[in-house]
Amino acid sequence: MKTKILVTDGIAKEGIELLKTHPNFELEVRTATTRDELLKIIHGYDAVVCRSTSVIDAEIIDKAPRLKLIVASGAGYDNIDVKTATARNIPVLNCPTANSLSAAEQTIGLMFSLARSIPQSHALIRAGKWERGPAFTGSELHGKVLGIIGLGNIGKIVAEKAMALGMLVLGYDTAISSLSFLPEKFKYLEMRFKLCASMDEVLAGSDWVTLHIPKETRNLNLLNVESIAKMQKGSFLVNASRGGIIDEGALLAALESGHLQGAATDVFTNEPPHFESKTVRGLLDHPRFVATAHLGGATREAKERIGAQVATQILAFFNEGAKIGVVH
Repeated sequence: MKTKILVTDGIAKEGIELLKTHPNFELEVRTATTRDELLKIIHGYDAVVCRSTSVIDAEIIDKAPRLKLIVASGAGYDNIDVKTATARNIPVLNCPTANSLSAAEQTIGLMFSLARSIPQSHALIRAGKWERGPAFTGSELHGKVLGIIGLGNIGKIVAEKAMALGMLVLGYDTAISSLSFLPEKFKYLEMRFKLCASMDEVLAGSDWVTLHIPKETRNLNLLNVESIAKMQKGSFLVNASRGGIIDEGALLAALESGHLQGAATDVFTNEPPHFESKTVRGLLDHPRFVATAHLGGATREAKERIGAQVATQILAFFNEGAKIGVVH
């Protein structure tokens, strides 16, 4: 019997072609799969490859008696019930570095968009309006202090790019207690980079704050009314990690009060967001808010790397029993 592999949300052709060279694999690649569809078909597959749009929870796993492997085609895996998979002895793998550069560049792009009101000006020009008033007087990133919460693969790249732009960087990560845990070059950048002892130190000392942490229970609504109040008045907040880390109601209140000068996000608590929600609509209508549709890893280069890595992981698992990139 062939090993049946389901790709719920597509992967790059490099990965598909590599898997198709294996005669014992039967591959089904979908560009999108609804939850109802997944519940109906998951029972027939030995492995599933998914992006963040497909939720692989306990109900899905229980409907999959043949399932032997789950692969998240990206760094995040909060859409997968790892606990249930572990209880079933099903390894969960991810691709922790394949889209790091793309996500870091998305973060910098959001910062420039917010600092210079690029989306807002573009929208007005498309509407036939030529606006150059005080509302479009932006600010430079050079010389500003960027606070980074989470110094994993993406956070470190953001730090490097921010320093190259002339920014000063304050970094904090619960797993990093000294510079010895960071790349060697960070030790020689003491005029540009400081490792902080607490999140509060980052919030209080930064003109900009960006988040690069996983969506875990301890991080839900980490940026809330109390923590946002600790940020400098007139500062900016950016989130290109996962939705749910920022309390969206608290964010809207901080924008409306003027405590935050602006905010940008690539992610929402619910995806797609509930557009009819008063909070979501309030954010989207706010003139100092910029949003994109979870596009951090959506580059051709990242997709090619992920596709190749996913295929390599599947081949190694079913041919050699190897678990490359296991998250538990």
